[in-house]
Amino acid sequence: MRSFFLLVTLTLCVAASAGAQIPFDNNRNQGVGVTAGMASGAGISYQEILPSALGYRAAILAWKTGDSSFFDIGVSGLRILSDDGRRRIYLVASMAWWRRSDEETEVEFDDEGNLISERVFDDVDDSGALGAGAGVELPLGSSTAISLEAVFTYWTDSGDLIPAPQASLHWLF
Repeated sequence: MRSFFLLVTLTLCVAASAGAQIPFDNNRNQGVGVTAGMASGAGISYQEILPSALGYRAAILAWKTGDSSFFDIGVSGLRILSDDGRRRIYLVASMAWWRRSDEETEVEFDDEGNLISERVFDDVDDSGALGAGAGVELPLGSSTAISLEAVFTYWTDSGDLIPAPQASLHWLF
């Protein structure tokens, strides 16, 4: 409960300190990079800020090694509160779907140790996450930026609402 009040206070402070919105900047409205977060998903991401001070981000990650596979996809909506030409302060709402799969073999033996049956099945775990919070995008160079977000996330596996940070690193163009 203490973290909840801390995040609410931080969000209100960020919103209160938000300056005026600058005109839309065509050199900073799109980004390609990586994102990591429970609610936003993890992996390769694309971000776009629209002239209306709204934006979105999508992330995807997939791999398969041997009998195991993993897939996640996430989307985030952004509402820009302040943009001074370098730093962006925004609200974020995210959702993601995660799927992990392992192929396993179940064998059954009789009393003498002889193989009776062998069954192959997929052990699949699906999870989802919803989150909302605030973030800031800071420059790391002339065309690179890092986004740090404080997000409250509802994780379907546990049914808990937890504070979970998210981060993105983007090349802006």
